[in-house]
Amino acid sequence: MIRIEEIFKNEQKIVLNNKKLDLFLNGVKLGTTLEDGICKVYNDKKIFVGIGVIKDNRLKRDVII
Repeated sequence: MIRIEEIFKNEQKIVLNNKKLDLFLNGVKLGTTLEDGICKVYNDKKIFVGIGVIKDNRLKRDVII
């Protein structure tokens, strides 16, 4: 079985603190300086949370585990 995190192993990643993670999980777009594209999202304990999409310096949730 292949984990989703492994499928996106070459994509950029972002670590969110608890406050930003709560906002992200509730659909709030977060500002970021990362490049547009797919992004792996981790909590502050470095646990994979899901996939986000960055467009115009805004991170939006896509797939949540």
